[in-house]
Amino acid sequence: MSLATQKLKEFLKENYQNVVSPDPVIRKITLSSFINTFGNGVFMTTGIIYFSLIVGLGAQKVALAFSLSGALALCLSIPSGHFADRYPPRLIAFVSLIGSGICSISLLFVQSWWPLLLVLSLWEIFDVFGQNARMALIARIGEGEERVKIRAYTRAVTNLGIAFGTVVAGFALAINTVTAYKTMIAIDAFTFFLAAFTYLRVPNVKPSLSEHEKFDWTILRDIPYIKAATLHGIMTMHFVLQNIAIPIWVVQETNAPRWWVSVIMFVNTVAIVLFQVRMSKGIASAQIGAAQFRKAGFYIALACLLYGAAKGLSAPAAATLLILAMMVHVVGELLSSTGGWSIAFEMADQNRQGAYQGLWRMGFGGMGVIGPSLVIFFAIGLGQLGWIIMAGIFAITGILMTTATAGKK
Repeated sequence: MSLATQKLKEFLKENYQNVVSPDPVIRKITLSSFINTFGNGVFMTTGIIYFSLIVGLGAQKVALAFSLSGALALCLSIPSGHFADRYPPRLIAFVSLIGSGICSISLLFVQSWWPLLLVLSLWEIFDVFGQNARMALIARIGEGEERVKIRAYTRAVTNLGIAFGTVVAGFALAINTVTAYKTMIAIDAFTFFLAAFTYLRVPNVKPSLSEHEKFDWTILRDIPYIKAATLHGIMTMHFVLQNIAIPIWVVQETNAPRWWVSVIMFVNTVAIVLFQVRMSKGIASAQIGAAQFRKAGFYIALACLLYGAAKGLSAPAAATLLILAMMVHVVGELLSSTGGWSIAFEMADQNRQGAYQGLWRMGFGGMGVIGPSLVIFFAIGLGQLGWIIMAGIFAITGILMTTATAGKK
């Protein structure tokens, strides 16, 4: 065997292990996640187009239905997490995936706005219960660095699943018929059912609270955790930046070719898949997580300055700078993810991980609601000045996290 062949085998083996864990329990969790997110990728790409153009509801009304249903789920984030503390999280996750699959099938029969809002709302309710149950289960089967590693594996396969789902959805967009779009919805529904039964192979864990323990809002008295969750929510604005502001900025404000947006996003996806697990090593405490988070703020801030600087450059120069910006951005994304997971798990009451992860999720969910308007205002409305302002926001957010976690192990 030649040296080059040996190096190639080592490279492939190493990167395979960054997606497929040698731990059988983690493999089962991530397999279910991959199946589920593959379906998500299929629906995310075609769903809004189908209901806006094929069903004929219009983009604004469809977007409103998605926003309202998401806001409803946000209100249930903490109670659903408490539910995962009181009852077996594996069972909750299973039922939630089955319920989501039924909602997905129901979309095949939706032809007006109110039924769409109803189905999406039920879907979001199932989703928030399922997400918090899966986080509660991860919190109980691992400790410290192991929890972060499991989240890293699920994040890697999530990106991979969405990427593959997006590719498959491209066929429906190319064919552009009612049957093609409905086939994508049916595929999404099937993946929910398959992911649900796959998740049953994950070992069961006992609830951390008694079934008779009532829900209360005392979690909202944990001010340090709320501060950390809020700062994390602000930092997640960079995801909205990727999905909304960067494509518009590249197309409208730079001389880079339109198709370069796909190249930039491809760089992001590949980097997350290859390096997320690597970046999770050694993140065993909230203090270490906060240090990672602080670094993330500086990297994402630098990326913002680079994105803004691409305006006015020649096409080759702009394209090169945008790729460099995304590479810097990815480092920040990797650091903020691993740091955030560690803080979320380690600062929480260990007997109420479900409720605490629900509270943590509210920061991310809240940014999903207000983030699009914010990034459009800054990046597109204010132009290069807006990118500078966002750079400052990310840098300051990272610094403040170290104060929010002060005194935590």
